[in-house]
Amino acid sequence: MSRPRIAPRPLLTTGALTAVLVLGLSGCGLGGGDATESPSTSPTPPSSSASESAPASPSASESVSPSASAPSQSASTSPSTSASPSASESGSEPAAAATEATVYWVGPAGQAGGIEFPGCGEVLIEDSVPVSGAGSVGDPALVEAGLQALFAERNFDVGSDGLMNALYQSELTVQDVTIEGDTVTVDLNGQPMSGGTCADPQIIAQLQNTAIANAGTYTAEILVDGEPIEEFMSQKG
Repeated sequence: MSRPRIAPRPLLTTGALTAVLVLGLSGCGLGGGDATESPSTSPTPPSSSASESAPASPSASESVSPSASAPSQSASTSPSTSASPSASESGSEPAAAATEATVYWVGPAGQAGGIEFPGCGEVLIEDSVPVSGAGSVGDPALVEAGLQALFAERNFDVGSDGLMNALYQSELTVQDVTIEGDTVTVDLNGQPMSGGTCADPQIIAQLQNTAIANAGTYTAEILVDGEPIEEFMSQKG
């Protein structure tokens, strides 16, 4: 007895399989839609973090500015040292000239400390007068300064000690001063004016002793226009 034959089930067609796959993929697409949107919002936080990091750059510039100001301070101190050259220049200046010259006035006879000379009994009294640019003892400039101080005194009475200037009327200027050995020679120009017989030796004594003191010599020769003053005054008539 033979079994009845069962007819086989027909297989799904290609079109049916395609439909099934499309439905499955669309279902997966709905579930993954949220995942695709979330990355779009993620770039926003990095932008905010970058803006927060931006203020760090000014702090860096502030850290540099102190170091830059330091050289300016060191540079400002360098000009202050420029005062030292000026000190060195002042040190290179020549020594200050003498500020005083020795002169001799005529004093009354018998006055203490006076130097006697041939005349009418008067004495010579040493004094100091201020001068400028005259050098030191032994310098012809100091000799000239001392004599000019005598000529500049236009009063007969000098001070309050009874001193006198026998040259107060004389019109004299110094032409030349030479110092050789122990002798100083002074050449004058002008006219010595004498007030009398006693005044002649007073004038000569004042000129000679003033020249000797400032020249640092033992003797002095006084000339008037190249002629010894003793001869010049003896011819005045």
